[in-house]
Amino acid sequence: MYAVELVNLHKSYSDRNALDGVTLNVREGRIFSLLGPNGAGKTTLIRSMLALIFPDSGRVRLLGRNPFSERFVMKRVGYVQELPNLPPFMNGRELLQLSARVRGCGESRIREVLDDVGMTDHAGRKISKYSKGMVQRLALAEAMLCEPELLVMDEPTIGMDPALNLHLREILDALKKKGTTIFYSSHQLDEVRKLSDEVAIMYRGRIFARGTPEEIVKQYVGIRVKVSADNIEEANQLLSDLPYVSSTSKEGGKLQVVLKEDRRHDLLKALMEGGVRVYDFQMEMELEEAYVRAIQEARENG
Repeated sequence: MYAVELVNLHKSYSDRNALDGVTLNVREGRIFSLLGPNGAGKTTLIRSMLALIFPDSGRVRLLGRNPFSERFVMKRVGYVQELPNLPPFMNGRELLQLSARVRGCGESRIREVLDDVGMTDHAGRKISKYSKGMVQRLALAEAMLCEPELLVMDEPTIGMDPALNLHLREILDALKKKGTTIFYSSHQLDEVRKLSDEVAIMYRGRIFARGTPEEIVKQYVGIRVKVSADNIEEANQLLSDLPYVSSTSKEGGKLQVVLKEDRRHDLLKALMEGGVRVYDFQMEMELEEAYVRAIQEARENG
C-alpha cells in the first residue's frame, strides 16, 4: 500500500507554475527524500499533500484517504514545517501537553519524545528563549508525539548542529523499523544518501529524476569504484585491459575505476583471479555531484 499518492498535481501563482503535473507514490515504511533548489516547488508540494493549501487540480491520498474531505486521517500524520512558528509564550512541555490534548493521544509519551530529541532539560523554558535548533527539535518532538504512521518534514535540519543531525538519523532509523513512513525535503545531501530508500529531484514544479540514491548516482555520475589493494600498479594494469572498464586513475594510494556498465562483481572477480589482494572495494556514492549534474541538465532542457 502507498502511504502517499499524488496524481497530476497542478498549482499556479500569478507569475509561475509551482506544481506542474506532479505524480508521486511512496510505499509504506519507506524513507523518501525530496530534493531541489529553492523555488523548485518542494514546500508547495508538501503543503498541498497535507491539505494546507488547495492544488488547482490533481488527486491526493494519504494512507489511502483524501486529506481534504477526510480530515481525520491527519491524526495519523506528523508534520515538521520549515522554520516552525511555535507560540513563544509557552514552554516546551506546555506545548506538548496542549498538542496531546488537541490531537487526543494523551500525555504519556511527552517525557519519551523530549528525551528522544534531547530537550528534556529545556522543556521548562519559554520557547522565546530557544535557539533555532531547539525550536526545530521541539517541533520534531511534537510531530512524533502521537506515533504517526506518516511523518512529513520540510527541511528538518535547519539550525541543527552536526551532532544533532546524527541523532536525527538515529531517530528516523528507529521510526522506520517501527513501520513509520517518512517523507522529507532537505539540502543535506550526505544525510539523504545515508538515510533514504528513495530520492526524487524536483525543478520548476516537476519531478524529473527518481530512484534510490545509488540509481541517481549511476544515472548522472556513472559507476565509479574505489579499490584498495596490496599492489595498485598490478591492479591498474590488470583492470585497464578489461572491455567494460572506461578508465582507471590512481588517487592517494587507491585506484579509481570508471565502468561502462554495472559489472562490479566481474571487476572484483577479475582482481581476485589475477592474484591481487583487495582490502577495500566500494562504489563512490557522490550524490552531491549527481544532484548538481541533474539540476544542470534540467536547466538546459528548460
